[in-house]
Amino acid sequence: MKRFEHTSATSAAEAVKLLSVQNARAIAGGTDLLGVMKEGLLPTDRVVDLKTIKGLDTISEDSGQLRIGALAKIADIAASDLVKTKAPALAQAAARVASPQIRNMGTLGGNMAQKVRCWYFRDADRTDCYKRNGSFCYAVFGASDLHAIFGGAACFAVQPSDTATALSALDASVVIAGPTGHRTVSIDDFYIGPDTDYLRETVLAQDEIIEEVRIPASSLGKPSVFLKAAPRKSIDFARGAVAAIVTGNPVDSVRITLGAVAPTPHRAKNVEAFLKGQRLTADVIEQAATMATDGAKPLASNGYKVQLVQGLVRAALTELAG
Repeated sequence: MKRFEHTSATSAAEAVKLLSVQNARAIAGGTDLLGVMKEGLLPTDRVVDLKTIKGLDTISEDSGQLRIGALAKIADIAASDLVKTKAPALAQAAARVASPQIRNMGTLGGNMAQKVRCWYFRDADRTDCYKRNGSFCYAVFGASDLHAIFGGAACFAVQPSDTATALSALDASVVIAGPTGHRTVSIDDFYIGPDTDYLRETVLAQDEIIEEVRIPASSLGKPSVFLKAAPRKSIDFARGAVAAIVTGNPVDSVRITLGAVAPTPHRAKNVEAFLKGQRLTADVIEQAATMATDGAKPLASNGYKVQLVQGLVRAALTELAG
């Protein structure tokens, strides 16, 4: 591994300042960044430790919102009675992240902002990969099992974060600290696809950090669910996932987000529109499941994701229908 400077921040403002130099990277649990650095995938001259910032690991309900600090451990989110009660889809998603060891180290902010897991991007020899400022996407003509069936452009790597899928369904917002202060963006605007910038996955600038995530009162305490399909349950990254929140039967509000099928968490807005005013009968659920893959464009070896997604949506809505 290339030599780098390591420094610790004691506040969000200090972290932002320390991250302002070229090739500086933030680290919390380190479960993703260290691997990326070892493979030489991102030039890194300075690592700024965020774990020394106090108060960014809290989970609380305040002014009708559920507020979760970016340094909250994934394991703590999964085990939190508050999260289980108020936002069950997020607790379920956190419980399905990686292995117990990773969940005990990894943080919410890190899980949300991790780099893509495309095996071509992670191969140090594929220097011409679009994600590494090259001019080629190997998945287009290669092994595309894990790749996008929606929203691919120059790059077909999928957003790997389980928590992001749940947070999108829960209509969360992200509080970001930067050199000019704080800004808040919706979770759906936090992620960007390759049609906007194929080198980045989020709107975070190098000198910005996630400070906390907020889930609005309108999503709290409502029926929600997260389901994930992976070869070895939680140990593997998802081949497909769904998070859904539904109120009323007939349905008066609904949000459905698909995970691991697009470069960003993929809202099934056509399904949401279809379900409003409907009763969740078996026939309606079947129609919704089929509609969930409208517009999908599989690559050579990921066509299985069409049926996988339909099955996940069917199962999620069936569970929410009671």
